[in-house]
Amino acid sequence: MDEGLLEIINGNRVNGNDMKRIAYFLSSAGATDSQRAAFLSSIHIRGETPEEIEGFASGIMSMASISPYRNCTDIVGTGGDGKGTINVSTASAIICASLGIKIGKHGNRSVTGKFGSADFMEACGYDFSMSDGEIRETLQKENFVFILAPQYNSSFRSFSSVRKKLGHRTIFNIMGPITNPLNPKKAIMGSTSMDIQEVLARVMKIRSVSGFSITSLDGMDEISPFAESSLMEVSDSVRKHEVDGRRIIGRRIAEDNVEGKDRDSIFNLTLSGIKGENMDASAFIALNAAPAVLLNGVADTLEDSYRIALKSMKNGMAFSELSRITKGKVPEVDTVAR
Repeated sequence: MDEGLLEIINGNRVNGNDMKRIAYFLSSAGATDSQRAAFLSSIHIRGETPEEIEGFASGIMSMASISPYRNCTDIVGTGGDGKGTINVSTASAIICASLGIKIGKHGNRSVTGKFGSADFMEACGYDFSMSDGEIRETLQKENFVFILAPQYNSSFRSFSSVRKKLGHRTIFNIMGPITNPLNPKKAIMGSTSMDIQEVLARVMKIRSVSGFSITSLDGMDEISPFAESSLMEVSDSVRKHEVDGRRIIGRRIAEDNVEGKDRDSIFNLTLSGIKGENMDASAFIALNAAPAVLLNGVADTLEDSYRIALKSMKNGMAFSELSRITKGKVPEVDTVAR
């Protein structure tokens, strides 16, 4: 057994390099599910440090079949807020791509929610199957690529059965935002709690990633249109800002227009927002595209970034971008999302 793994099981802390080695070992055919379970439970009970989390995530990233392409931006959340809202991070990424921002979107199908980011892209007809070379060429020539996590990194599958059996939160619950194999140098990362928000911000700082770590006071892993939200801005330092999405939007929006009961309604609400037909959904999407628009220098304030993002949906640019990304396969609103 790996020595670092024994240290973790014994309740001790290890450094980032040890965690990388543990990730390699536990992802290998030589490791057992009992060892994986012991690791996940032990570090969960003791509590993970940001350095350990970054080391483990870096180990997972390094085993992907894709090479880094840092000159892009990711907009990604941990998920798990249980709100049933529209696919905000995915829609926000599409809006940013329509504005000329290179997006390397990392995501997966839903595990605990109704309709994940990859579920939405799949329903729109997006083809996830690309070689490393094709991904790089797409990013060089165009502005958007979606990285389906398990398709390009088999190490996630090594832990899947154990995670289901354990039934408690594990280090993998925060791996999504920090294991994009492209390793973007800019990122917007959402989380459902301030504790995880701070961890993500510290991981970004360790990696010299600039961007924002976001959570809302009502538990959304994004900027909420219903409550105040906390933004940790990461650059050479980490600065915290409080943002009221209601003030930026300038009006109240209806929950029914941004929250769906099932996958079909979430798909339809998201698509109608991108099309600029459901202005409440459009506002929610623009609110969460705004930090990436600001980060990439398209505008100088969060408010101006919001207005630019909203305009891209109103004038049809955003839906044109989605149609181009999916090669014209986007179904009409109200069709069944499968």
